[in-house]
Amino acid sequence: MNTPLNSATNKQASKASNEINQLHSPTEPLRKNISDSPRAVLFALAFRAFFLFGTLWAVIAIAIWSLWFSGKWTLTFAMPPTLWHAHEMIFGFAACVAAGFLLTAVQTWTGLRSINGLALMGLTLLWVIARTSLLFGDTPVSIIVFSVAQFSWWFGVVGFFSYLIIKSKNTANRVLILLLVGMFSLNALFVIMVLKQEYALASHLSQSAIVLFCALISLVGGRVIPFFTARGLTQKQYKNPLLDNALFWLSLITTGVFAAQFFADFTLQTSGLLIMLACGHLWRLWRWYHPGIWQVPLLWSLHLAYFAMAIGLLLVSISLLTSLLALKDALHLISISAVSGMILSMMSRVSLGHTGRVLKVSVSLNGAFALLLLAGFVRAFSALTPHVVISWQLSAGLWLTAFVLFLWHYLPVLIRARVDGKPD
Repeated sequence: MNTPLNSATNKQASKASNEINQLHSPTEPLRKNISDSPRAVLFALAFRAFFLFGTLWAVIAIAIWSLWFSGKWTLTFAMPPTLWHAHEMIFGFAACVAAGFLLTAVQTWTGLRSINGLALMGLTLLWVIARTSLLFGDTPVSIIVFSVAQFSWWFGVVGFFSYLIIKSKNTANRVLILLLVGMFSLNALFVIMVLKQEYALASHLSQSAIVLFCALISLVGGRVIPFFTARGLTQKQYKNPLLDNALFWLSLITTGVFAAQFFADFTLQTSGLLIMLACGHLWRLWRWYHPGIWQVPLLWSLHLAYFAMAIGLLLVSISLLTSLLALKDALHLISISAVSGMILSMMSRVSLGHTGRVLKVSVSLNGAFALLLLAGFVRAFSALTPHVVISWQLSAGLWLTAFVLFLWHYLPVLIRARVDGKPD
């Protein structure tokens, strides 16, 4: 099977570069005569609806969680509170934004119209129903409604993305179907384990999903970070297809071994793979680096999120080998500073590029990137402080500030038509 990182011929490499370029500045109009009403615009392409609702949920869910662990609100969830938190951050928020990016990118990659209009509205509604149903207590009705809505949403995302990739014979991006199916499968197994009250295994599956997100970052980040860096600084792009390919497949192998660790003692093997993976990412990041990135927030935010992922993988390895740091704390550095940091930066760039705006963010959004990166480190090392709950509250406050700032700046961007008059 060909992978997106395997450039067997110069023609394939050129095609992949063009795909990345077009992702943020499409030149071929795929629709005409669209209404400029906010509702029509919001559901014109997946990035608009999924970025907006995903960010709203990032604020609401963390606010709820912060109130709960601070003892300020006793809310009955449809599953144990810690599992609800893990599920909603990974399979609710992060998966939603990732789906918005991929269902937008696939239109450029294939030249076929991606999901929009009533179909996208229906898919968004399913996602909203899944989020709200878990807040109505542990009742059979809420669990049934959640399960139907959540997995119908997954079927829609995976099905539509796969349909466009297969119909267009876009072999370069078929491996992304594998990643989506993997995430869907972990979500399904998580819910099944919760229903069977196998809470320890459900928690481990959510942790495995965080490691799997590193594979997605390795793949997507491996494409866009060096490309954006070279383009933004007018430099030659660093390319190493062999390293790119190796890191992606090593990420998948590491995810599999990490998941299997629940059933057998693979501590040494998992730790070794994590260290190898982290060192590979750090080397890759070093080869991408150029001092000019510090002048461009949309670049340094991506580089630092990727750096946080590599450091997070090292900390996960340390947590498995020693008692210096809890596994859940190490994973929070990845989930907050790496995954969410990458999400915030990519949402900022994609939203500007796909609406015909200049790729430049405000000073306050620069601060949002920094706050979110800091939030992960505060949460990861909170157990080493004398006031753990205060550290959690500080991390939550930094998170909320970062995403509220994004909403403040990007709500008008996401609900208004492109400034250049072109269709999405």
